[in-house]
Amino acid sequence: MNFAIIDIETTGSLPKDLRVIEIAVILHDGQNETGKFHSLVDPCESITPFISRLTGIRDRDVAGAPKFFEIAKKVIELTEGCVFVAHNVGFDYSVIRTEFKRLGYDYRKNHLDTIQAAKVLFPGHTSYGLKNITKVLGIEMGKHHRATEDTAATAILFAMLYKEDTHRLERFIRREVDPTLLHPKLDMAGYDEVPNKTGVYRFFDESGELIYIGKSIRIKVRIGEHLKNNKTQKALDLRQRIASITHDVTGSELIALLVESAEIKEKQPIYNRSQRNTSFGYGLYCYSDLQGYQRLQVKKKNLTEQPVTSFKSLVTGKSSLRNWIKEFELCEKLCGLQDTKSACFQHSIKQCKGACILEESPESYNERVEALRKKLHFSGASFLLLDKGRTSRESGFVYIQDGEYKGYGFAPKYMLKRDPQNFQKLLIRQDNNRDFQSLIRMQMEKNTKLVRIPLNAEQKNERLPPRS
Repeated sequence: MNFAIIDIETTGSLPKDLRVIEIAVILHDGQNETGKFHSLVDPCESITPFISRLTGIRDRDVAGAPKFFEIAKKVIELTEGCVFVAHNVGFDYSVIRTEFKRLGYDYRKNHLDTIQAAKVLFPGHTSYGLKNITKVLGIEMGKHHRATEDTAATAILFAMLYKEDTHRLERFIRREVDPTLLHPKLDMAGYDEVPNKTGVYRFFDESGELIYIGKSIRIKVRIGEHLKNNKTQKALDLRQRIASITHDVTGSELIALLVESAEIKEKQPIYNRSQRNTSFGYGLYCYSDLQGYQRLQVKKKNLTEQPVTSFKSLVTGKSSLRNWIKEFELCEKLCGLQDTKSACFQHSIKQCKGACILEESPESYNERVEALRKKLHFSGASFLLLDKGRTSRESGFVYIQDGEYKGYGFAPKYMLKRDPQNFQKLLIRQDNNRDFQSLIRMQMEKNTKLVRIPLNAEQKNERLPPRS
């Protein structure tokens, strides 16, 4: 495997407007340097004073230097078949890609960050900036913030990392999407513009049919995983059918889950139907036995019974039920987790009050079952759950009325501070079902940053307690 170790210096303007003013490339096979390239670059605009002080490069130094389009072909030829390597590769790679975009060329390379690799292979250092990590490792360095010197130091660090890692740094290489393996109508420029934020994404085929809906806390990364996935025939089929992509940023993972679940139920895209983990296939059911005890059981959902709550798997359901048994002092036998004709094991260690052998009355036992059922339906309360919004200036909210989910929305933070009831104007209504209730309950247990605002003037806002 061949590597192109690259460092650039830029004009120092806004990130999307950065222009290269110097570039250095060292070709490497993991053990030895195999080639070099260096050039100052005329950015066709002024270099900011800060960058001039930092690098020593001034406008007069780049006057007469080749413009980027004049060295672009050389850069392509040098890096052909190479992994793009840099110290903080996200910066160098994105700036180079942007320069090529201005020329109408889609420059994509598998890439590797020596910062990430160093943190794993040489752990324990307080800083992994190039100046600091090279000093700690005894790597000599010339003038920092000049492409030639920084690339030379990065190349020595890279060789040390390569030698240290028995897998030759394979695990640190970020695979780039290969447009030649995708549907010819897929707009890669559109994919590049997808933000790496929490939200929902949708795939359509060339006829405009919705074929898949997903959610992620990093939608750009997740979409990229789909576009690179060749592990199964189903993944390959999906990848080759994606002709267009849309997305919605939610900021809130809870809202993303609710939107994804609602749209899958309504539209039933073909590639979601075949995935077991997108639906809640198991439920918690309650019924009375001949002695009058309320019994609980986790089992596969059916069309004739209404579950108290839902789960994505039998294992998750039974695990949750065991937690509730401890919390509400219920009997494992009466909850279908122990099959015995005598007392349950918990009774022998004083953790069951004896409903399994009629020592506790049905009335007493059923009170605690009812308390659990109320908890799973939010005790009939009305409240808002506040979460992150799509921007830093707004909050996402989920509305529960009388224990039932009513919808979600987004509101400026100042509006909800003035009066929580302002949310009504911005509510996106959704029908309630047990799956939504389960999603909300699970997120309330998992995400301690959710803020619950009771819609009752006498109660205070409360941040959800950590999960025990």
